[in-house]
Amino acid sequence: MSDPYLLARARALRTVPVPADRAELTRLRRAVDDVERRLVEVATPNGIQELMTSWALDVEPASGALGDSDAHRTASAVRLVTLACCIRHCWPDPSQPLYPGQPAAQEDVIASLAPLQDTLAPREGMAVLGQTAHFLTALRFLRACDYLSVDADDGTIRLGPMVALWSERDVAELRSGYDVLPAPRKG
Repeated sequence: MSDPYLLARARALRTVPVPADRAELTRLRRAVDDVERRLVEVATPNGIQELMTSWALDVEPASGALGDSDAHRTASAVRLVTLACCIRHCWPDPSQPLYPGQPAAQEDVIASLAPLQDTLAPREGMAVLGQTAHFLTALRFLRACDYLSVDADDGTIRLGPMVALWSERDVAELRSGYDVLPAPRKG
């Protein structure tokens, strides 16, 4: 396989197994370096080490934050709050590394989100399932984007490999605002 093919494959699949062939790993590293990227090791939910491509540490990609709607699409409030709640539940100690965190019960995450229902999407007369359906939809979206690991049908939420790519500056921001993340409900 050629170097560009290895890079394209790694980017398309998001995570790839660590090549057993050292020459293939060297070619992948060379291809990644050529486009100002880096390889990051991430662990799958079953503990297998895989690789993801990320921007090099000294490269800050354009975020589109200056109003370029073609380059940047804002996440909905429900998705952002759902992700924040998952982070808080999966990262109980902000002095520890964010990724991989620890598993959290999905029902606990939803229970923490339910009181925010009126703030995010006020609707009267809805059944309990209807009140949380948009949070469940947000969880599916976050899993599809790898911010959360794929649903293992065990009722748990795990942080996904995209979280492993966040810069130290991003994680420091989360640490400084940790107390405002939606916290697990007490007893």
